[in-house]
Amino acid sequence: MGKPRTVVLVAKGERNRQVLGAQLNDLLRGRVEVRSLCVDVNFSPSLLEGDLIVVASEPIRRDLAPYFTGRSNVIVARRTIDLRNLHLLLKLPPYTKIMLVNDRRETAEEAISLLYSMGFTDYWFIPVYPGLENVPQVDIAVTPGEPQLVPPGVKQVVDLGCRIIDVTTLIEILLRLDLLDEKAHLLSARYLNYIIEISKKLVQSLKDNQELNLLLTTILDKVHDGVMAIDASGKTFVYNRAAERFFRYPAKQVLGRRLEDIIPQISPEKPLRELKSEENVVESYAGRRLLVNRTLLKGEDNQPQGVIITFNELDTLEKIERRLKAYPGATGYVAKYTFEDLRGEDPVFLECLEKAKHFASTDLPVLILGATGTGKELLAHAIHNASPRHSKPFIAVNCAALPKDLLESELFGYEEGAFTGARRGGRAGLFEQANGGSIFLDEIGDLPFNLQAKLLRVLEQKEVMRLGAERVIPIDVRILAATSKDVKEAVDHGEFRLDLYYRLNAFTVRLPSLKERQGDIPILISYFLQKHDREPHNFFTSEALKALMHYPWPGNIRELRNTIEYLVTVSGRRQVKLEDLPVEIREYYWSSISSHERKIIKGGESPRLDFLKEIGELYPQIKIDVALLEILAESPEKALGRQALLAALKNRGWEISEDIVRTRIKELANQKLVIIGKTRQGTKITFKGEKWLNQMRDLLKQ
Repeated sequence: MGKPRTVVLVAKGERNRQVLGAQLNDLLRGRVEVRSLCVDVNFSPSLLEGDLIVVASEPIRRDLAPYFTGRSNVIVARRTIDLRNLHLLLKLPPYTKIMLVNDRRETAEEAISLLYSMGFTDYWFIPVYPGLENVPQVDIAVTPGEPQLVPPGVKQVVDLGCRIIDVTTLIEILLRLDLLDEKAHLLSARYLNYIIEISKKLVQSLKDNQELNLLLTTILDKVHDGVMAIDASGKTFVYNRAAERFFRYPAKQVLGRRLEDIIPQISPEKPLRELKSEENVVESYAGRRLLVNRTLLKGEDNQPQGVIITFNELDTLEKIERRLKAYPGATGYVAKYTFEDLRGEDPVFLECLEKAKHFASTDLPVLILGATGTGKELLAHAIHNASPRHSKPFIAVNCAALPKDLLESELFGYEEGAFTGARRGGRAGLFEQANGGSIFLDEIGDLPFNLQAKLLRVLEQKEVMRLGAERVIPIDVRILAATSKDVKEAVDHGEFRLDLYYRLNAFTVRLPSLKERQGDIPILISYFLQKHDREPHNFFTSEALKALMHYPWPGNIRELRNTIEYLVTVSGRRQVKLEDLPVEIREYYWSSISSHERKIIKGGESPRLDFLKEIGELYPQIKIDVALLEILAESPEKALGRQALLAALKNRGWEISEDIVRTRIKELANQKLVIIGKTRQGTKITFKGEKWLNQMRDLLKQ
């Protein structure tokens, strides 16, 4: 079983943490682990690790912005007033000055805006928050869950409870976790339960308090969901404005009459007959689908007293889903990498990147070839981000990872009833969801033969047809594909369509293996170590470094990255020794050195390693780096331009191009060994660069 997915909630205040954490746990019901953090208590940035991070407010996101940089899995929750407590507000006298108290000015003003949007315009709300110099002298305070912040002297405090996460954010969370299809109805049922609780209060107050009855009816008229209630005889005594708008029957024609006679399609008396409530039932009315809850009300004697019927048009959630999916960040369909993330200086590799950058500006399909682990998906991300479609969705799918039947429905979607288990209403495929953006088909060489014809139709006709459908859907999608197989050989064996091969093969990029670009190994090692805040120059013993340099890396960059991550973990803060390396690397190194060297190593003596001689022969850029830093170190306070550096290098016997100097200076800056000034301001060595240079000199003295 794989590692369970995790949602991390970040809130301010223990009460907020508990209320919002409970709301997310209720939504996700054990399918996803929810970890809730309070920024005020024992908070550490190291805890911000999860599949999705939900931040309770925009101010919290700003406070923690340095820890969220570069992350696409962070969302700020939209919050709303808990409907169940609004009746407390309606008891206050209208046209009254009321302070609204919250932890910050921004959140107080946001709560006021919410209340005004709900129709509470008869009150004059004044934002009050800690640090406010001139606190207004008023007798009433309203607060969304922060009563401890109310200034002393206030006569009446109305606590509306913590603002809860609103339904659009809950939908976005389900979308991000790919749970919306199975949870959408449940989500709506949870939301309608709040309204049911209000309705129950209304029913219970009918005989006791006509004024409270009026207040609760006012609340139900402000919500967007339909709410109706009948008594034990079936007569209607609640029928809110949302129900009026949907069914087009005015309240005066419905109230006091039997609802079953007027709107039989929603079966309002069914709970009275069967003596049980029903949740999440789909009904139809005039060709429109409704999600209906029928809640049986019982008295103290356990006898039925009536039914509350709440409903929402089923298409509403689907419209919200489509709107959110149109924004790539809401679905997680975002390209995460750019060409800056593809590191290396090997000429063949750089030529490959230049080719890809040129292709990125077009709208044509691109086929990326390369062995496993060479970075094909990273390159696809970079191409999308450099293309005119960069602000649109980017969806990656591995054609070899999904069963044949599932792959077809995932890519092309399906209609309701297309197969056993198909969800009601059908589902859009990944091509539809990527509309306007790019789709990356990894391991396209493993795409089943029958799906290749459908893919060709997408490429040529710009349209798809869902499983079980009778109509085509026009789409606008750019296709990026990759494979580690020899596609031409697959064509010769009849495993890949020739016409599809020619359609994809027009724009091809081939990524070299790590064995073909050995000169980039030190650059990649340095890059991966810096991600873990480790210094490359003293991380390895000389023997461990030699073993890594000699290894052929059949798993390419992925294997190298995983190896570095493993070594960072097992080594702690000590230097990595030969015996720390994975067994396959040690065995390869052991077999590649002479018996004399093996004997020395077994005896505990490490053969002397002249760093620049041993490594520099294979990786001359290290020699260039040392030479550049030596030149800059001679005048540490003076910034030197490229022409001055070229002249100084020439005096030392180096004959290299200005492009190479530019590339090396940029790499040294990435490692924070030099600082590059603004236009024509030259380059200076840093303290870290001087320290690194001294360590290189120490190695030379061994």
